Amino acid sequence: MRPSLLCLFAVVISTGLYAQQSTTNPYGVCAHLPRGGEFKTHQEELALIHDAGLGWVRADFDWSGVQREANGPWTFDHLDTVIGNAEAKGIQMLPILDYNISFANPAFKHLDLWGKYVSNTVTRYQHRLPVWEIWNEQNLEGFWKNANADDYFVLLKKSYETIKAVNPKLTVAVGGYAGVPMPFIEKLYQCGGAAYFDIMNVHPYSHPAVPETQLEAQLTELKALMKKYGDEKKPIWITEIGWPTQKNRVEAPGILKAGLQALNPDRKEPWRIAVIDDPSYSETSAPADDLLKDECPANAQIQRLTLDALFAAIESASIDAIVLPFDEHFPEDGFDKLLAFVRKGGVLIEYGGMPIWDPMKRQPDGTWQKSKAYGEAFRDQLRIGVEAWWYKKGVIPEKMQVAYVGPAQALPGAKKSVEAERFLKPHNFKEGDRFIPLLAGTHNSYTGTAAAVYAFNSDLKGAVIVSALFERGQRGNSEAKQAKMIPRANLIALQCGVERIFWYEFQAPEVDPLDQESHFGFVHQNLSPKPAYAAYQTLIAMRPPGSIMLDRPWKSADNALYYPQWKRPNGRAAGEAGAIWAYKKAGSYRLTFSAKGIWFTSHTGEQTAISLTDNTCVLPLSDAPIYFTGGTLEKIEKL
Repeated sequence: MRPSLLCLFAVVISTGLYAQQSTTNPYGVCAHLPRGGEFKTHQEELALIHDAGLGWVRADFDWSGVQREANGPWTFDHLDTVIGNAEAKGIQMLPILDYNISFANPAFKHLDLWGKYVSNTVTRYQHRLPVWEIWNEQNLEGFWKNANADDYFVLLKKSYETIKAVNPKLTVAVGGYAGVPMPFIEKLYQCGGAAYFDIMNVHPYSHPAVPETQLEAQLTELKALMKKYGDEKKPIWITEIGWPTQKNRVEAPGILKAGLQALNPDRKEPWRIAVIDDPSYSETSAPADDLLKDECPANAQIQRLTLDALFAAIESASIDAIVLPFDEHFPEDGFDKLLAFVRKGGVLIEYGGMPIWDPMKRQPDGTWQKSKAYGEAFRDQLRIGVEAWWYKKGVIPEKMQVAYVGPAQALPGAKKSVEAERFLKPHNFKEGDRFIPLLAGTHNSYTGTAAAVYAFNSDLKGAVIVSALFERGQRGNSEAKQAKMIPRANLIALQCGVERIFWYEFQAPEVDPLDQESHFGFVHQNLSPKPAYAAYQTLIAMRPPGSIMLDRPWKSADNALYYPQWKRPNGRAAGEAGAIWAYKKAGSYRLTFSAKGIWFTSHTGEQTAISLTDNTCVLPLSDAPIYFTGGTLEKIEKL
């Protein structure tokens, strides 16, 4: 009988391999424990953080939280409490020294006062907190007005010198950059910044795109820049990365329902709607289930299809409408089938900026890349005309408020105006064709339509429902996707040499269902876990602190299959282990291992019963990682 994950977890803890020495633990989380609401629940949060196996918690030690007014008293009680309770759970705090305060704004112009804040705080906790981070996302306007490296350098230098004067053994992390902003980082190096921090620190968010799309490339570029300035020996930390789970939304709710209603007001049978959802084409362009549920008619029958499955469904006449990717790309290969679908009476649904704009062509290896063809030739066949400010400079505004019109005026949200940047018009219409505006507005002499129905009754018998609004509300992820991102992002970062990773964040405030900042957490506001909590706990149990990456290939040449492997530390749970997932090419694979005693665990901790024959098994792989323990992976064959 294979051991359960909980049994394995208990073994790891009992053998002392687990995060009791938190400073060696590579796994961290951001949590606003010293602040407001989370201060009230910080002990419950620390208990859950400990049980997950996380060794570090990153939190703001706000200047305004310890000094209310110039020359006023210093109040550290809340920090004393949080630090003490964290230590009781074997958790190390990473403090962030930040932000401007009313009597010293901006801080970099009041270095004497800033220096006192740094000195007093660091002196108090110098023997308990080994690493100090200087500001947060200083390259982002929301955290540093008129953000620039020259001004940040002044504050960083003062902070570093003050901290080292208190205790030269303390370590200084540069403030976590928003993204991996190479020009800003290089400018700091050119200012001489390398002398004033010990840890490089970035926040390489990519959501809703998955980590495989850019994380490795960003870290490779960063390391090259560090080497250019002789700084390559410094460790790299990621002190924020995450995937939020806020509710997805469209910019103009109800437009799709209004468009379908305008096409067939008396329809009684359910609309059969196909959504292009093909990871090989795009990981992010398919609208989420929660969005479609709200925007499609209540009785609609919705199915998600790959492009090949979609083309087969078109041939079988089993669908009434097709939802194209919610961006400006469209599949050039197979466009003839989409056109034939409209010619016979089908409905295309096209959201996300300029419609039918950037053609994508399938490559011999199955991947999709931007074509050299122009979208205009394809768009004209659907009689969609477009325009924007560069078509008629001085006449068409760059941005314009539009309102619900025509069939959309009866929608519940019709009083709301929406900002549009791209506009629609009919093009080469034939007798019987109709252009039905759904969103429109006027600026001086120009009237623009941002959403419309192209209803055909000529040689084309179907329709196209178009919204030219940029769908920025699609950045939410399902809780299931968030759970898959935790092992994938962590394992890629660790494979690339990142020393420590902090997930953003622990508790989701859940104040606003549409705001991403309310939903990054991997536990809910009431501290009940999302699936991502189990995913993090499983990752740490399967790759405990002290594990060492094996020096061997860890992904396929086409970046479609990932299989990092590592050596677990000494003890009863020691041995070789790894994870495998199919980022793009899901399917059945024949896997050959170095030993027969391999056991498998899902990314959320469930044991998977797989029988091996002569060290070989057949395993269905998807974008959800599967862990294996007891040997190394030697060979992979796609079936």
